[in-house]
Amino acid sequence: MTTRATILAIAGLLLLGMPPVSAQWPTTRDPMIPRAAGDGPNLSAAAPKRSDGRPDLSGVWQVGQERLRNLANAGVEIPMQPWAEAVYKERQSTFVRDIPSARCLPHGTPAQMLLRNVPFKIIHTDRVLVMLFEMFADFRQIFTDGRALPTEANPTWFGYSVGRWERDTLVVETTGFHDRKWLDLAGHPHSEALRTVERIRRLDVGRMEIQLTIDDPKAYRQPWTVTVSFELMPDAELIEYICENEKDQPHLVGR
Repeated sequence: MTTRATILAIAGLLLLGMPPVSAQWPTTRDPMIPRAAGDGPNLSAAAPKRSDGRPDLSGVWQVGQERLRNLANAGVEIPMQPWAEAVYKERQSTFVRDIPSARCLPHGTPAQMLLRNVPFKIIHTDRVLVMLFEMFADFRQIFTDGRALPTEANPTWFGYSVGRWERDTLVVETTGFHDRKWLDLAGHPHSEALRTVERIRRLDVGRMEIQLTIDDPKAYRQPWTVTVSFELMPDAELIEYICENEKDQPHLVGR
């Protein structure tokens, strides 16, 4: 591939993951965020608590500075089965031309949470935690009302999630995925046997950490775990991000 073709391919992918820079909500002031000198948000203050004493995970969040377009960049060896490794290498060789978002399809989880500058909002209630994703206006529900994972679930992009508290950590188990989505923007695949476990901790006002375990014996030789950091976007709200009249894909060069 020529240098020019490489640049065009990368530029096309960037367009898939970035909202228009001109889009912007009016500024707001979140009364739930503690303030520092000068009335700026005090992001290092202690994590807020709910009435039950558990950490409040509410807020608008984005992945930390590491971006993590590729989960392998988190410093873990990913033990792929031969077929999964072949699929991954093919996607890499074609500059991830066939990423589902090129066709206005969701990223699903965890990939949808790994998009820098495309945040998601957590709404934390007593019985369910809702994640609203800015990109494609998608959502995810994590049920915390004591229900069990279903023995059968209609396969979806975001799966079926239930959560329970272990002290100050929300442990989320998710099953019920189809195999059309990618685990990350680099192209790591999975099967419908995928099961994920997320251990979510709010470290302080401005930082959240998720320890993510991927368990998919059909695609990976053993479970593997990465830890991803997230940053609060204070005094911010989501903007509308609608994928329509998509024109990027014909310009993705690939191989």
